[in-house]
Amino acid sequence: MATSDAQDSQTVLADAAVQMESLVVRLCRQLDPFPRFLGMATIQAIELDPTPTPNPNLGCVVLTPDGGIAELDVTAIPGIVGVLEVDQVEQFTPLDLNTSEYLVYLTEAIRVLASELAGRGG
Repeated sequence: MATSDAQDSQTVLADAAVQMESLVVRLCRQLDPFPRFLGMATIQAIELDPTPTPNPNLGCVVLTPDGGIAELDVTAIPGIVGVLEVDQVEQFTPLDLNTSEYLVYLTEAIRVLASELAGRGG
């Protein structure tokens, strides 16, 4: 019986994640333009910083315009001398989270998106 209950709970959590993913995607589509990451003109992303953080070993976790949750790595590289002294390369790495961790980030994404939309009067 306990095994069945454990399987049922995992199914419920997985179903909740699917529904929350769908909501996140719909909310992201309403944000036009999508926010710039830390005011950078080249990166559209919203930082997700849930408290408590489910995995402190992750770097900067962001929400992308398509509703994806990824780790963002921004690297400074030498630019064209005289024109652009420093350039940047950004890399979005999809996260491999367990269901519990993923639900925490989805919850934070919904909270942040709802706040952003409310701030825009939407």
